Amino acid sequence: MVLPPLFPLLRESLDTTYTQLGVLIIIFNVVSASLQLPTGIVVDRLDPPRLLIGAVALQGIALLCIGLAPYYWVMVIAMAAAGAANAVYHPADYAILNRAVSEKGMGRAFSVHTVSGFSGSAVAPATIVLLSQLGGWQLAVIAAGVLGLSIALFLLLQLHVLEKHSETTPKSTTKELQVSDWRKVAKLLFSPPILLAFVFWVFIALAHSGVAYFSVSALDRLFNISLTVSNGALTGFLLGSSVGILLGGVIGDKTHRHVLVIVLGCTVSGLLIISIGTINMPIMVLAITMTIAGIASGVIAPSRDLLVRSLTPEGSMGTVFGFVSTGLNVGGIIGPLIFGWLLDNGRAGDVFLVAGGFMLAITLTVGGMQVAKNSQLYARKTFEEPPAT
Repeated sequence: MVLPPLFPLLRESLDTTYTQLGVLIIIFNVVSASLQLPTGIVVDRLDPPRLLIGAVALQGIALLCIGLAPYYWVMVIAMAAAGAANAVYHPADYAILNRAVSEKGMGRAFSVHTVSGFSGSAVAPATIVLLSQLGGWQLAVIAAGVLGLSIALFLLLQLHVLEKHSETTPKSTTKELQVSDWRKVAKLLFSPPILLAFVFWVFIALAHSGVAYFSVSALDRLFNISLTVSNGALTGFLLGSSVGILLGGVIGDKTHRHVLVIVLGCTVSGLLIISIGTINMPIMVLAITMTIAGIASGVIAPSRDLLVRSLTPEGSMGTVFGFVSTGLNVGGIIGPLIFGWLLDNGRAGDVFLVAGGFMLAITLTVGGMQVAKNSQLYARKTFEEPPAT
């Protein structure tokens, strides 16, 4: 989120095209998606806290390089490095949370983890633009890099917290049940419940990319409203998502019926998003509809993580979450192509129909995951060793 708000300035300063600048984001996502699974396997074998700290430091250094050496070829290399660092975050974070947080607080831990990402994405554009206005785009990027290195130093000083183990998670568990066979890794990741979890993440990324990135343009064409109003409606959706995520964390800790929570949340959100593309709404009704849809979509996030966790063998959190969260990158690459094509062909209403359809399709994936889970936890049994004779 550091470079996109600066694209107009970068285009003039570096004499590049928007296509070339877009390639930088593609490089970031492709590298991140390619390395996330291998990184997850490494996380399960090595030390998640130190890998996380190293990744944060690497991303900070990459941004410093962009700010200090403002050349396009430097940006290409730096964005590839930043993508590699980004690949570490989900596997390492989930592995750390899984071993450091007790079972009764895991839903809230996942919700805080997710909503923090939403918050960072929300404040980044305004912060970067403000810094660029004060001292130029290079200063803004350098400041972001320094912040990254500062966070890495803070995490290093708090290493004992990251290495903490919950009383219900013995330190030996992770080491004893590490992934030791590539065939077992493949069998686990290509088992039906884990594959469905991957598709779940792809669908949620597709649904959110349609609303977050294209709803403003679609609303302008559908209702002929100002950018201020349409951005206000999008803000309602994003804020609602954050509230929903926190609420979902509490719900996730109060109930084990995660599939029901996801089905209800996706159904409500999906139908409301579809209604925006099919019903001519007054502005106030539109804003309320977007906000409630955001809350409903946010509620499912902690239950999603808890459901995947329930299907994951001990000692393989990094591997599984590294794989399934790659779905975010896949959806992030495919989504703009689909929704951009719809807008280019004058089908603004279909942006909401398709986004809502992807949200409803999630219910099919969790239904399949529940069937697999009830079938003697097929995914968990993948790593189980036969009893000693």
